[in-house]
Amino acid sequence: MKFAFKPHSIGRLALLFVIAASILVVSLGGYFWLEIQQASRALRENLEASARQEVSHALAAADQRMRSSAMSLAQWDETRQQLVFPEYYPVWRDSRVRDAGMISSDIESVALYDRTGRILSAKSAPNGLPNLLPGKPPLFFYIANAGRHQIDYFSPVYADPAQAILLGYLGIRFDFLSELKLQRSFQFADLGRLKVGLASNSPIDIRNSLPHLQFDTLSNDHLATFLQLFQAAQIRLTLAVLASLLIATWLLKRLLVRPLRFFSREINAMRTVDDNLPDGRLFTTPLYITELENVRRAFIDYRQRLFSLHESLEQNSRDFFDQARHDALTGIYNRRAYDEDWRGLGNDRRLGQAALLLFDCDHFKAINDTYGHQVGDAVIRAIASCLQTALRTGDKLYRLGGDEFATVLLDADPLHAETVAERCLEHIMAHDFRQYGMSEPATISIGVAASQRGDLGLGTLQKQADLAMYAAKRPASPKVVFYSEGMGELNALVANRSINAVFEAIRDSRLIELTYQAVMRLPMVQKEYVEALTRIRLNDELIRPDAIFPIVQARKLDAEFDLSVIRAVERDMTEGRLSPNQGVSINLSAPSIVNAKVVDAMLTLVRKQSARKIVVEITETALITQMETASANIDQLRQAGALVALDDFGSGYSSLRYLATMPVDLVKFDISMVRLLEHGEARQKMILEEIAGMVIDAGYELVAEGIETRAQLDMIISMGFSHAQGFYFGKPGEEVEEKIRQDF
Repeated sequence: MKFAFKPHSIGRLALLFVIAASILVVSLGGYFWLEIQQASRALRENLEASARQEVSHALAAADQRMRSSAMSLAQWDETRQQLVFPEYYPVWRDSRVRDAGMISSDIESVALYDRTGRILSAKSAPNGLPNLLPGKPPLFFYIANAGRHQIDYFSPVYADPAQAILLGYLGIRFDFLSELKLQRSFQFADLGRLKVGLASNSPIDIRNSLPHLQFDTLSNDHLATFLQLFQAAQIRLTLAVLASLLIATWLLKRLLVRPLRFFSREINAMRTVDDNLPDGRLFTTPLYITELENVRRAFIDYRQRLFSLHESLEQNSRDFFDQARHDALTGIYNRRAYDEDWRGLGNDRRLGQAALLLFDCDHFKAINDTYGHQVGDAVIRAIASCLQTALRTGDKLYRLGGDEFATVLLDADPLHAETVAERCLEHIMAHDFRQYGMSEPATISIGVAASQRGDLGLGTLQKQADLAMYAAKRPASPKVVFYSEGMGELNALVANRSINAVFEAIRDSRLIELTYQAVMRLPMVQKEYVEALTRIRLNDELIRPDAIFPIVQARKLDAEFDLSVIRAVERDMTEGRLSPNQGVSINLSAPSIVNAKVVDAMLTLVRKQSARKIVVEITETALITQMETASANIDQLRQAGALVALDDFGSGYSSLRYLATMPVDLVKFDISMVRLLEHGEARQKMILEEIAGMVIDAGYELVAEGIETRAQLDMIISMGFSHAQGFYFGKPGEEVEEKIRQDF
């Protein structure tokens, strides 16, 4: 477009000047900014990428070398000999492995561990490696010692090529930085100030440890070239700006300064400018008052948007922080939040009145195995919701693991803590778990540890709550258990003795001491058979069932222990403790009823003692996951002449579903149902009476457990129960005939 040289208004000329100057400055600034930024970014990214690639290759090589060294040393015959005959282990460790060239000079220490993870000869010439394995090998373990970065690597040692016979474990320690430098020379990465973003004694995967490493990059010719380009660009930009300023000064003097003198009054009048005037301008002079105002307003708007963006980022950060501290399934606080809050209270701080409550869902694995993980997830969500509702306002509920929860009650005495715990139980009991497809309720066990006078630290409080929770899960224990002094070191010793007693009884059935409780035939109230109750006598100490069966279940020794009980019953029959015609009832656990050895032993006993009435009581029916196998084995026992009873009907997870599934002859009403029949609400009694009637009408014989009074006996006789047992007829081992003759 061709411009004609004719007079123009100063406003138009000023506008043209501003536009031209703006375009020039923006173009020049944008050009040099882009040039510098692109060069800088390209060099920086190239240098950092090369450095990280170097370190990544070095990490992979170090990992391969350490694994190869450990494998060679683990396959060395002398290594295996030391694990079998460790007499010369210090000589082998301190000199033989190096003299034989089995390890390189950069490996600082070597150690061997037995199969339990304990180091061999820890007292002789310690080499820095831990006395106990920190985890399950193979694994790398990061150690920080006096500013040094060291790695411990632990690997199993097998006696055979098929790796079926484990002899022990091998540990080697090496300097992380030296090992990396040994792998290659670095052209881009500067490892002089290497930092490892891990706490000491942390497990580490060397191949994937790059995100945890911080290091500098070496200066090189690329960077020098970049600086030269930057300086040259700066000089060119400075010259361009100076030239622009000279031109602008001349133009301003010619086009603006002299006209401004004529418009001084207008400049003063600009203080009253009206923002609502058309075109945004008040005067025709090129003073650009409206434009400057627009710039100011634009800056204010930009600043407000910046503040809004900052607030949005802060809110997003808070949201991300909350998500990281909440459990995805239940929405309550997770283990990370529990640990952070726990550290916030301070491990060395003494508490005043406070209580720690640990919650654990009973038999949760059985729920998952029986109904599937979707139902299990629904149960976990329901338990979390019930517990959160039962807690006080402001109390935090944490999910520590799969089915374990916790809360810390501050400013709460033991009575208050007990009230909260009981309220939690009530909410769980009131919840209808049948909506998830379950046939039985879910229950929880609660362990409580309280600090009343500020005499307990947080660590002690947590250990005590753990012990109390485990005590609550034991058979016949209340669902809320407070820690007591008897649960400390003495309990640990007793538990160790009990564990030893269980294993000894499995090896030698003569250690099992059986007592027999009468089962009475109704309505004539005559003893028909007895139930074998298990004790263990070891070194003149009698171990009771409440100490035996938690160990059996925890160690998964059900089948082995039941086999020993069967042998003990057969021994009593042979030795005359049971008269030739005396019937007997034997309890088998859920794992035992699907175990071929246990079923064969039971079949052999039934066939040898065909003159006796033998009843097989199946316990923990909800834990039976192989229902077809269980039913087939029960059929075999019945065909051989045994009667089969469904034990503890109405407690735990026993339900009508198992009664309809398994071919049984007798059903034993749990003591809790008998007590509800006597003392429960009218609706509860009606439901239980209907269930009892339905079971009897279906052709099953019904046995009532826990009969302690004459009123209870008369009640179950009137309802049609066929059998009864309990302390009313005598304690286990007592003769009942004389007492029955006196009462009837």
